[in-house]
Amino acid sequence: MQKKIEYLVSYDFGKSGMWGIMKARSPEEIRAKYPELEVVKAVTNYSVFDIDEDPVGWLEEMVRERDKK
Repeated sequence: MQKKIEYLVSYDFGKSGMWGIMKARSPEEIRAKYPELEVVKAVTNYSVFDIDEDPVGWLEEMVRERDKK
């Protein structure tokens, strides 16, 4: 059985919308079950950051590069 990966999905309902992460084997699998959703992309490499904490990882590197300018 194919491994599930995370996909970024959105549901646009006019003047607003919702975003979510859907675990599935493919974008087509999501569209078949939930045709109302737009599958934006596979989410395979992401980090979670807290706005109140010091930056870490690639966010820290981004800030370091910004400060060089």
